[in-house]
Amino acid sequence: MKKKSISVIAFGAMFALAACTPATPAGKAEPWNGILINDGNPITLIVDLNGLMPTTNTEATEQSPIVFNSIRDITAEFCEMFPNVTIEWAYAKKSSGDWAQWMTTQIATDPPDIVMMHGSEYSDRGWFIDLTDIVEEPNVFVEEGQRGSEHWKDMFPDYMWTDSMTTDASGDIVAIPVTCYPGTATAYFYNKDIFEELKLEIPTNWEEFKEICKIINDDGRYVAVAPWSLNAQAGINTWDIQYSLGPTYAEKIKDQWDYDGNGYMTQNEQLRAVYEGVFYGQGRNRENVLSLYNEARYKYTEILQTGAANTNYEPLWTEGKVAMMEDGMWRLSQENVNAERQFDYGIFPTPLADSETDPEHCADFETGEGAYNPPITESFNICKQAVEEKGEAHLLASKLFLMWLTLPENVDQMVDEKAGECIGAVYGSTIPAEIEDFIRGTFARTPACNWTRGVTVSTQTKMNRYFTLWINGNGAYDTDRFLQDYDKALYEGAQAMISALGIDTSGWTNGYTFG
Repeated sequence: MKKKSISVIAFGAMFALAACTPATPAGKAEPWNGILINDGNPITLIVDLNGLMPTTNTEATEQSPIVFNSIRDITAEFCEMFPNVTIEWAYAKKSSGDWAQWMTTQIATDPPDIVMMHGSEYSDRGWFIDLTDIVEEPNVFVEEGQRGSEHWKDMFPDYMWTDSMTTDASGDIVAIPVTCYPGTATAYFYNKDIFEELKLEIPTNWEEFKEICKIINDDGRYVAVAPWSLNAQAGINTWDIQYSLGPTYAEKIKDQWDYDGNGYMTQNEQLRAVYEGVFYGQGRNRENVLSLYNEARYKYTEILQTGAANTNYEPLWTEGKVAMMEDGMWRLSQENVNAERQFDYGIFPTPLADSETDPEHCADFETGEGAYNPPITESFNICKQAVEEKGEAHLLASKLFLMWLTLPENVDQMVDEKAGECIGAVYGSTIPAEIEDFIRGTFARTPACNWTRGVTVSTQTKMNRYFTLWINGNGAYDTDRFLQDYDKALYEGAQAMISALGIDTSGWTNGYTFG
């Protein structure tokens, strides 16, 4: 696809405008292939693409060495087809800020049209349009006979439509995936010099990871693990539970949650399992719960340094004093422009727990060549309030913009510029050369399930606090108290989600019997 230049972006306090070709002199746009948005009248979409937003700088500088421009070209081409559409980038939504607060404020003032809110994570808030029927429509930009020309949904691998990044607990699709992580969402960037000096091997499971951390800590000269900033404090939604522990601990009790027998955990199945008591700490799987959380506890009490949550490890990493830097694959671009680092680094996927950790409560996993069902990086919701307040034309324009984004050639432009941070979520997209060897390497076949992390964001926050109290309680906040509070919050979260989505539980059995 040819690239076109775009006029300079003008920045405001809240949004930045993506300038588009003006409408016709008469003030109205003409139809494109029979499609006319808003009767040809001007319409503005407020769009948050999270990590796919254009950078405010169009050229690399010493102060801002990372640039991302491809979305400007993609957007410009869309606006050439629909010249009455203007895109405003929602720069005010920071990648690591309080997304719920931002969304709440925007809905009360000027609702955004397209947002990245981690798929179904906020489904209990009533913010998202149900896209289930929309993904069954043809993608109007796809040539006849190609994937997506009959059903937009066909452009994506099936496993994506059971993921929480696209689908809520009632089975409704609420987000469209665009990119995936390159085989693993999170990883450890490691200092090759330290590994060679201490004769360390890349860990292949959770126990081996713990062992090399102990060796490094016992040596005393290096920091074993520098945690990702938002993973530095203990909680039930940490990466260790999400990626290292949760999948194989959930797999071990598959017979209790796999209601349809297909081996894949849907969001509805996980919610039902919570409701029926599968994940309660005071219930039948008490020892499973304690085993999992004791492993997570070990990371914060035995591996990480005291004060890790308040330590800036970036200069220590650059100085060669950190053995492993925990981060997402998005760190690649940062490392690729790090001129101060004087050592070579490598990357290994987050290691999974298996029966070496706990043969009674943790399942084994297989490995294979090549990335397996890569997790979704970016998926985008259409905001219900924008459509309700601004009209159906906003739904049509948002749908068309997302259809346009998901064309393989457009996905490739974005992925290529990200230089290895992600791969395309659609069939037909290419693998960036920077990570071709990595993504064709050996990866765990992570079970298609996970441990619950609180059902709703609100109850997850409560449960994080209880988990932290348990870790730091020194007996004052004992295990029984932790499990009581944990179960109560989990039950409240399940009830809140069931109520918000109107889920029929007449065939379910309430497993919360603890008073």
